[in-house]
Amino acid sequence: MKPNAEEQFAELCQHIVGWGGRIPAYVGEMGYEEFTRDGRTHLAVWKCVEVLGEASSRILKLDPDFASRYPELQLKAAYAMRNRLTHDYSDVDLAILWTTINDFIPPMVDAARRILRERREP
Repeated sequence: MKPNAEEQFAELCQHIVGWGGRIPAYVGEMGYEEFTRDGRTHLAVWKCVEVLGEASSRILKLDPDFASRYPELQLKAAYAMRNRLTHDYSDVDLAILWTTINDFIPPMVDAARRILRERREP
């Protein structure tokens, strides 16, 4: 039985929380300069951001109304970043990736956590 859009939305929010939640562990206490020198870390983070963007894309395809119901997820921006990382990989500025993981991803993960929590409450 195929899950309905609401169930799929919840599963994709769990992906946002899971993959977004990995980023702080990968980065640790690194500053930007150390991040740019550590290829393994920025590639691990890159993959996490791609997955968040893919989950965002799938949410938008399920029901475009999710974007208006949950604007704090910034689904379109996450999907745009995923496309940039996936298709323009040779031209990605690590400063933009750094800003994304520090300024954009934490609120997105927090929003997804809150949404999941609210959906579990009766």
